Amino acid sequence: MNDHNTTPSNSIQRQDKVTPKFDYTAVLSEVSEGTQQDGLITGEQLLLMPYEKMPTLIEPILQQTGIACLAGSSDTGKSTLLRQLVIDIVTGEPDFLGFPINAVHRSAIYVSTEDLESETIYLLKRQASKYTPDQLKGLRYIFGNEYELKDKLDEALTNKPADIVVIDCFSDGFGKDLIKTHEIRAYLNPFQDLAQKHKCLILFLHHTGKRTENAEPNKNNLLSGQGLEAKMRIVFELRADLMHPQFRHLCIVKGNYLPANYKRESFVLLFDEPKFHFTNTGERTPFELLVKNVNTEQDKEKWQQVKELTDKGLTYEAIAEIMGYSSKGTISKLLKKGTEKGWDK
Repeated sequence: MNDHNTTPSNSIQRQDKVTPKFDYTAVLSEVSEGTQQDGLITGEQLLLMPYEKMPTLIEPILQQTGIACLAGSSDTGKSTLLRQLVIDIVTGEPDFLGFPINAVHRSAIYVSTEDLESETIYLLKRQASKYTPDQLKGLRYIFGNEYELKDKLDEALTNKPADIVVIDCFSDGFGKDLIKTHEIRAYLNPFQDLAQKHKCLILFLHHTGKRTENAEPNKNNLLSGQGLEAKMRIVFELRADLMHPQFRHLCIVKGNYLPANYKRESFVLLFDEPKFHFTNTGERTPFELLVKNVNTEQDKEKWQQVKELTDKGLTYEAIAEIMGYSSKGTISKLLKKGTEKGWDK
């Protein structure tokens, strides 16, 4: 991997904080009595709702309502990244990793089944050292493996709304065989209903299989049956860099409402281990360059396509657009790899 510049590129624009003002109840209150009774809403009413784009909590990568998942292997910093997310939300930071935050309540709930109270005190003091204690009053914790977690969250969200609930981790709460798809879906359905009821995002932390570390980032790398990723509207995979231990790759491996170029390249993050803090470098890396045992023939075909386009005089920006990548840096990396492999001889 090339040396990294820790200044985010122009492809990640900061925007003014947006507070969604639309309230479903205003529309639903106008529904006829008969429609209210059968629980249906018409296409006309949907089209009259003032949404021009998908409502997001973290724009555009995390939806405002529903369930999502962050997965990865051990020691990649998954919990650290999610703590940073909730800290940024409750303290009123304008963005998370350069992506605008659209928080309504500046409130979060973190369910921790692995790091208990004593460990969390230590971790939080390091990670939130620049804030005063009162700035984190919007962050609430639930420790341990709560048997009636859904009910406890329902009560907590009723008493005080939150923008996000993080469940760290999924397997502890589920507590059953991870290959049983129908049981996974049955477990997740109440959480999906809970997210809809309280208009919040519920984000599960999960793990990837050990054998998947030599494969490209993919939604199928999650350590579970197909039921988990199928219920999620967005799935992230967090990976360590192969050559540089200070870098991580945040990969969107499923995003139902995102353009394809978000799901082909990682967002390269710089991890400051002493401060437990991630920074977006602004760089992107193709998924195929994140594995040790790469598909050489497939990579060579891509390199040949890039080489043909450069020989025709096209700019790296134009080639990136043709091939569905987000930046010219990806094209530079593919050409560099071809040179290292001797494909240009």
